[in-house]
Amino acid sequence: DYRHMSPVIIPRGYTKKYIDGKISFDDQVKEIDSAFSEVDKASDVVLIEGTGHCAVGSIVNVNNAKVANLLGASMLLIANGGLGSAFDELELNRVLCQHYDVPIAGVVINKVLPDKYEQTKHYMAKALNDQWGVPLLGCVPDRPFLGCPALADLERLFKSELVCGFDHRYRHYNVKDMNLITTSLTRFLENIRTKHPRTLYICHVTRDDIILGFMAEYQRNRREEERPFEAALLVCGRKGKYQMAEEVKDMFEGLDGAPVLVVEYSTHEAMKLIHDYTPKLNIDDKNRVRKAVEHYEPYIDFEELLRRTSE
Repeated sequence: DYRHMSPVIIPRGYTKKYIDGKISFDDQVKEIDSAFSEVDKASDVVLIEGTGHCAVGSIVNVNNAKVANLLGASMLLIANGGLGSAFDELELNRVLCQHYDVPIAGVVINKVLPDKYEQTKHYMAKALNDQWGVPLLGCVPDRPFLGCPALADLERLFKSELVCGFDHRYRHYNVKDMNLITTSLTRFLENIRTKHPRTLYICHVTRDDIILGFMAEYQRNRREEERPFEAALLVCGRKGKYQMAEEVKDMFEGLDGAPVLVVEYSTHEAMKLIHDYTPKLNIDDKNRVRKAVEHYEPYIDFEELLRRTSE
């Protein structure tokens, strides 16, 4: 039950209601206890995911460290790769765990640069053991693919839907391969035939030539079978100011292999949103979930984690 997975949700206005006394600390704790009890009864192991750092939720008196204390849970701390900055970040969280008497089961360092992997693993493990007496349970090299948004992610981000190419909603695109089209149609066609095939192109809704050229290139590519057509087109235009011509919309019929997404943002706004966006794992994106499991499993000592959290 989703209700038991997120017993305390903090939407807009929640914090002010708590401070005004309209939401009580005891009511929140009852919801957390009840949810934990229900999940615990149906599970062999309960993983409690904290949002952000240990202090998140302090304004309503249910930060992550305090909740761990209330439920008698151990803490697994996770930080992104590096040595100095990562350890400093971990130390801030350790102090809060210490304040609430929460045992730290271990640490996992995530997204480590591959060429710094052995160095990071060695020195972080030594620092944690020497200063905290806590083991490094995992050191995971970065895999950029897992952070690449799928078209389905962009649909959610922009609250829009693909106008064609629905079968490719879970095709992923690297933000580094995003290409804003400001050139002529001729130059665009040269790019789409020579650049990385899985490129996300962005154009303004007034560029009918680019939109039609994208469609025509898909048809040509499918006819000549030069290479897989994996490009996608994001068409941008501010709501109420620009819109796609109906004659152009009619031409999307039958373009199942050419994903096109129309969004009501300027090209600058759209690109910034994509750059700032962190795609989340979800049950529908089976490819990303499978890749994540395959990538992380060998680098984390799950047996030691279970042993230390069962003590």
